[in-house]
Amino acid sequence: MDWNSDGIPDLISGDRSGFFNVFIRDSLGEMTAHKQYQLLDGTVWTVGANSQPAVVDWDNDGMKDVVLGREAYEIRIYLNQTSDTWPVFQDYEPVQAGGAPINLYRVNPYIFDLDGDGLWDLVAGENGGYIHFFRNTGTPGAPEFAAGETLKLEDGTPIRYTFGNAAGSRVGFGDWNNDGVTDFLLGTYEGHVALYLGVEQVGVEEAPPPVPDRFEVGPVPGRPVRFRWALGRPGRLEVFDALGRAVWNRTVAGEGVIVWDGTDESGRRLAAGAYFARLTGGEESRTARLVLAR
Repeated sequence: MDWNSDGIPDLISGDRSGFFNVFIRDSLGEMTAHKQYQLLDGTVWTVGANSQPAVVDWDNDGMKDVVLGREAYEIRIYLNQTSDTWPVFQDYEPVQAGGAPINLYRVNPYIFDLDGDGLWDLVAGENGGYIHFFRNTGTPGAPEFAAGETLKLEDGTPIRYTFGNAAGSRVGFGDWNNDGVTDFLLGTYEGHVALYLGVEQVGVEEAPPPVPDRFEVGPVPGRPVRFRWALGRPGRLEVFDALGRAVWNRTVAGEGVIVWDGTDESGRRLAAGAYFARLTGGEESRTARLVLAR
């Protein structure tokens, strides 16, 4: 994690007391500073007990944000208020899933695109040793999460690793054995680690082509912007700003092209900058980034 964007990996950590800690590495590889991070108002950043941080660009504005788990049944999102060179944070909002705050004790969040749809998801360990998956159903600039589901083994048994009297599961994903299938490590509160290897599905009938079948946006940057699509059923074309707010939409079907002039539903000219287009057909959708020129 390059915290100060100088090209050198740094280290961030939580701790038992609930602080958010930053260790900056210099060009020689030495840790030159350890800081209990402060919020914008100068107060020391703490969540009470057992802080568990993860870093992600939550709102797709090009700056690091922090997702922070805590002991008291909560995951918080802190949005960066300044720049990616030295992030500054102010207040937080509780992360919700299925329309309600995530309520897990000693929760350990991890950010990973587990379902491979191009949107990062939220995976969380917790005191009971289970692993919870919260699917991102939102947009690149405005994540939303479905209600959690427990990750299971191939035979349907919920994944739960305990050792002694403690669990406190924490996960990390990657391709451990370089076979092209996602694996993950599961750590526990007492420091033990288990490896779970992903299993490639065989003998499964090939799924039908996704809907929509084609979605093209161009030019980028541009104004007007041309949308071209192919849908197997009626669907909806929507444009969102960088904050995830819907600014324009149309009902579409079959194959077609629409030229959008960069105005909202009221005919007001939208500001230049980054936007996101989403084409939805049935239960499937495709998302594309676009940039409106001046």
